[in-house]
Amino acid sequence: MRCCGARRVLSKEGVKEAWLGPLEPPTQTPNKDHVRKKQSLLLPRIISCTFRVLGMHPCTFDRTTHQYTMRWCSPSAWYSLVLLAWLSLLLVTSLVGMVYLFSSDFPKSSGADEMQLLAVLIIVGCLLNAWVNVLCRLLHWRSFCEFINRWMHIASTTDLHPFRRSDIMLFVYVASLIAFLGSVAAMSMSTSSDLFLGAVDLLARLLLLMEDKAPDNVSWKIQVLHVVLAVVVVQIYLVYKLSLFFFVAACHFLYNSLDGWRGQLSRCLEAIWKDNTDSGGGGGGGEADLAQLVNLHYELVQLVRHTERLFSPTLQCFYGTQVVTLCLELYLVAYRVGIGAPFHHLEAAWQLLVIVQTCVVFLFVSLKASRVAEAAENCTDILRRGLPFSASVREKYHFGELVVALTSDRICITGGRFFYINRPFIITVVGAVVSYFVIVLQLKLPFSVCPDGVRLGAWVSASGGRRL
Repeated sequence: MRCCGARRVLSKEGVKEAWLGPLEPPTQTPNKDHVRKKQSLLLPRIISCTFRVLGMHPCTFDRTTHQYTMRWCSPSAWYSLVLLAWLSLLLVTSLVGMVYLFSSDFPKSSGADEMQLLAVLIIVGCLLNAWVNVLCRLLHWRSFCEFINRWMHIASTTDLHPFRRSDIMLFVYVASLIAFLGSVAAMSMSTSSDLFLGAVDLLARLLLLMEDKAPDNVSWKIQVLHVVLAVVVVQIYLVYKLSLFFFVAACHFLYNSLDGWRGQLSRCLEAIWKDNTDSGGGGGGGEADLAQLVNLHYELVQLVRHTERLFSPTLQCFYGTQVVTLCLELYLVAYRVGIGAPFHHLEAAWQLLVIVQTCVVFLFVSLKASRVAEAAENCTDILRRGLPFSASVREKYHFGELVVALTSDRICITGGRFFYINRPFIITVVGAVVSYFVIVLQLKLPFSVCPDGVRLGAWVSASGGRRL
């Protein structure tokens, strides 16, 4: 008895079980289940810690039930509530500041002022997206916890491996954010930093409702104000981008799960064909597998619908602000080209960096979301092979269920059913933005050439401004 008790104690250490032999039934402590549990707990913990630092993860992990729950008295929930109140205050002050800014005589004589205004509007767009994400996270806390728990269940009970390579994706995403912020910081610390100092002063007027002109730009109070404002801007930017990463991670989980399910379906159909070919009919070897695949596919479809409901406000706000921001950036480029204003090196680098970053984020989020629809469509190609004629009735019944499940309704990510995120949607948005830029550029050009070679602007001036 004492030896058995010692063995039972040592069996809890996991690794020592391999040296002690089969001390317990293999069905109770399979190594495969331990690997799944470690995978289901380790990878989401890396992501959850990143969100918890910025107040984007109000849920807490209950070790007794091994599920995420919402406790309003927990520090993480209070931290998220404080973050929501802080972002709400910044949003109200920014709206008041924008009213004062556009109602006053804002200088529009130089291109630097246009770049400063562009930077301010980009930060306001990030603030709006961050506020919407935090608000939806707290309003739909029950769905948020259920969403995480269902993914934990899928990872721990199936061989789909939804969290595969999610840590690499997190590293690449965070590295790109750090690279962008580092580039902005390096440009701001250059010798000609009047553009960035003007943008900081304009942000102080907008977010903190400061006075128009500071008494001394080199005093320690102004320097401290600049540092505090930089920290606030970085916080807004990171909250917005990491909330987008959570959606991208959800799309990554869906793609891995659908791709793994497609592999299981392919192997199951291959086994059915092999059994019926070898035995001459009536194999029945894949009945249980097909039934399990039907239930598993239903769970994955429910996760896709859950993702749509949870992230619909995020997607609507994201695409709305991204398209408006990109059009504004291209409008300023067309405006400066039209008036013939010279581009300084710092201004050109800043504008190019902002446009590239906006386009990269738009394409990254859109392509990740469109991969879900592509993975779902790839599953239907396997069904084209069909079943052998000698397959059992149960196999044909479950195969018919799969055909109905895969072809009845479109499986993809939508923005509240207003738009489907796929590659045609991306091409449509990009084409509309490029067409807008070409039209604005043509309208902003000061001169046009008539068919006879005479400049239209000079002809209109000579005719006293009369139209044709």
